[in-house]
Amino acid sequence: MSFRARKHLFFLFFALLSAGAMVSCSTKKNTATTRFYHSFTARFNTLYNGQKAFDEGVYAQEKGHKDNYTELLPVFIVADKKTAALGKSNFETAITKSEKAIKHHSIKRKPKKPSGKMTQKQKDFFTRREFNPMLRHAWMMFADAQFRQGDFIEAASSYNYILRLYQNQPEVASVARAKLARCYVMLEWPYDAEDVLNKMRRDSISSEGRNEMEATRAAYYIETEQYEQAIPSLAEAIRHAKSRMQKARLYYLLGQLYQQTGKTREAYKALGKCIHMNPPYELTFNARILQTEVMAAGQGKAMIRRLQRMTRSSNNADYLDRIYYAIGNIYLASHDTLRTIDNWEKGIEESTQNGFAKAVILEHLGELYWQREKYDKAQPCYAQLISLINKERSDYNDISRRSKMLDEIAPHVAAVELQDSLQKLAKMPEKDYFAAIDRVIAELKKKEKEQEKREGAAASSGGSTVSTATAQPTATSSAASSGARGQRGAFYFYNPMAVNQGRQEFQKRWGKRANEDNWRRSNKAAQNTDESSEYDYSESDSPDGDFGSVDEIDEDQALKDSLANDPHEREYYLRQIPFTEEQVEASNQLILDGLYHAGVIEMEKIENFGLARRTLERVMTDFPEFDKMDDVYYHLFLLAMRRGDDEETEYYRQMLLSAYPDSKITQTISHPRFIELAANGKHLEDSLYAATYNAFLEGSYYIVDQNFEESTKDFPEGPHRAKFLFVHAMTRLYTGHRDDFMKELKDIIQKYSKEEVAAMAQTIVTGVEEGRLLVSDKWDSSTMWSRRSISATADSAAIAADTLSIDPMKPHIFVLAYPTGAIDENRLLFEMARYNFSNFMARNFDIVTEQVEGGITQMRILGFQSYDEVHIYAQQLFADSHMRTLLEGIRVVLISEENLRLLGTRYSYDDYSEFYDTELSPLDVPEELILDEPTDLETPDPDDIPAPEEGSAEDDGTDESDESGSSDDEDWLW
Repeated sequence: MSFRARKHLFFLFFALLSAGAMVSCSTKKNTATTRFYHSFTARFNTLYNGQKAFDEGVYAQEKGHKDNYTELLPVFIVADKKTAALGKSNFETAITKSEKAIKHHSIKRKPKKPSGKMTQKQKDFFTRREFNPMLRHAWMMFADAQFRQGDFIEAASSYNYILRLYQNQPEVASVARAKLARCYVMLEWPYDAEDVLNKMRRDSISSEGRNEMEATRAAYYIETEQYEQAIPSLAEAIRHAKSRMQKARLYYLLGQLYQQTGKTREAYKALGKCIHMNPPYELTFNARILQTEVMAAGQGKAMIRRLQRMTRSSNNADYLDRIYYAIGNIYLASHDTLRTIDNWEKGIEESTQNGFAKAVILEHLGELYWQREKYDKAQPCYAQLISLINKERSDYNDISRRSKMLDEIAPHVAAVELQDSLQKLAKMPEKDYFAAIDRVIAELKKKEKEQEKREGAAASSGGSTVSTATAQPTATSSAASSGARGQRGAFYFYNPMAVNQGRQEFQKRWGKRANEDNWRRSNKAAQNTDESSEYDYSESDSPDGDFGSVDEIDEDQALKDSLANDPHEREYYLRQIPFTEEQVEASNQLILDGLYHAGVIEMEKIENFGLARRTLERVMTDFPEFDKMDDVYYHLFLLAMRRGDDEETEYYRQMLLSAYPDSKITQTISHPRFIELAANGKHLEDSLYAATYNAFLEGSYYIVDQNFEESTKDFPEGPHRAKFLFVHAMTRLYTGHRDDFMKELKDIIQKYSKEEVAAMAQTIVTGVEEGRLLVSDKWDSSTMWSRRSISATADSAAIAADTLSIDPMKPHIFVLAYPTGAIDENRLLFEMARYNFSNFMARNFDIVTEQVEGGITQMRILGFQSYDEVHIYAQQLFADSHMRTLLEGIRVVLISEENLRLLGTRYSYDDYSEFYDTELSPLDVPEELILDEPTDLETPDPDDIPAPEEGSAEDDGTDESDESGSSDDEDWLW
């Protein structure tokens, strides 16, 4: 028989086989023919298009993802919310196709067992719960698409279901388990991830599952900051990475991990491998920059020359900030901090993108200034940094706190440094301070020329550069201008910090001037005005005693004003130097004010105790007549006590007792329990408040009074002061002292408006002022379930309209109510979603979480058509021991949509519970009710569906059969 004849017979046999399969294509039958038909149809019809859409979504994410190279790269790019939002429509298509394949091609009926003894392979086959071999891919694509969209809770539920469905197929279950752990890592549930990964060690794992496990384990170790343990897992994950780009990213991350663990040589090699993968230029560039941080000693000069050549390349115009940062790193490694600072500052100036790279330079430069105690120079670095970094950064709160402290201390430090410099200039010979001024002017002109050159280059290349304001060469103005550079193009008065710095700088330079025209003129009467054309000039108005014309005096004054306000002229600087006694006195007052405030901030907020001591000792030495010297002695006393210097502690105590016996500070340190309170005051106040609150709940009001008096004496400014006042006020109400009750509540509102109890006090006071009557019910957080926002006695007409209805056939809602913040809401949401997904495949129960009045949060499960359905759901839910344990302490409410709007307003939770027990609980619920049935559509029996005609497509509305009709399509890859 010829080859062509055999080929025709093969296609004839295949056609007959396909025809037979179409006749008996029901999923309720489980034969080799039905399994082949549904497997073939699911693969080359529905799933092909789903996989194609999924791959397109993955490509869109990989193409659009932007890494932050200043932080550890994420193992999975969907950790970035912006990346997870890419390709959303493609992943929705993949989910839809997966659902369709599962719905039409799932075979769960057991096949007929063969006669005789079965082999182990046959036994394993008959223990399966899903017999269509292609459905594993449908389920996995369904869950993977959810993961790619950033829906980690839903994805975890899906992987959990796959685990149970394929529990006897390790090649599927091990992959699902690894990806389940991955979801837990993304959700920042490290204990759950660790539990799943530990179970994988005991279970049999397929090669694909092992690959997925290593990548997940690397992500877990990085999430828990176990960088040493993450390195082997990441190295294994790199071996199995599917693309060169993915491998290059992971090599970069491996270099970062080696750097974190101090293995600089290994880090350098890993980054070299990243570069050799020939990734996109940005990744290559950042790998080379990171190599400068981990390179071996002796390579510095050569690397600097290479980096300096890179600054001259037009390809690197947008990367100059990173290049100068790298050069600074090399100088820092050789302990040349001056050149380090110079290059990092140049990197900030050259930055064009205000992105991650600029942020990392600002962070390192600010940290360097912080360590060198140059707080006035660190302040503009942190001021810009806080506007560039993401609030989700783990150290965001620390950076924000440091930035606020620097905003507070920088003006004082800058004022002291400026006035010290000016006084030093005033003591120099004329030629020396003129030379110093000329150097400042020359430096200013040099910077302006460089700025003009950059702007000209940008204009010639078609770009646009926003010119920054001319920096005033004083300490305070430098800080202000540096802060403004962080927001180029932003309106000046939209930046409160810049406005405040400008105001302080103006007052220090010009004093407090009235807001009027010609404020610079010392002789405003010499102006030509419409009101008067003549002026009687005194001799003091003319330095030479001559009386010139008004125009001559105006021109001379205008020239002086122009020179005095132009930083390119000597007069500008001479005007700031204190030559006279009055000017020196004013300068000294600025120094004193700056030293005092800086010393207090350095001690109390920055906690640089050594610097604070030096600063305050200078106040004591240089300004012994300071009117707040008692406070200076007190802070020096505390610093000495902290160092354990008993002799110096006693010295300052005696100074306070002898010089300031009536001061509040002296009385404070004379308290018999001062040492104890200073060392353990916070813990003592915490304990005292806890005891007071418990006594209040028990009705022991005399103990509340005693503890309140003790707190007033020992902790008058303690953090719990507002709470003490509130509890004490409530005892005034319950003991009949209602006038005192209202007075103390108003004191709380006035003095502690930002405290949480102030809002409660305001509510009570407002209610009384509106005419509501006070009742003496015990205030207790446990009464939230009996509260209602609308009085039960108000507006009888409204009550008639707003009554609880009894209609079991209306849609109902299953409500879980709990105090806001009392439980882990993400955990509860995940468990409820997992339960619904696992037990009700045909019903789509939506879950909505909402905060309502009274400090209560409701998690609502929607989609029940009647009271019977929500009742059956509750019975099944609480029959699950795991869910029953999870829901302990959570209030469960079965309620109609109509009645839900009255809950907590017209009726309390306790009111509704009584109504439910009386009216709804006695109703009979049919035992035969099946909850897991679709409500919006009817699924036809596959036996009733006519076999598809040749060439037709099963997937409605598409020409998918044209794309996938041939089994020779090579684009299909699992």
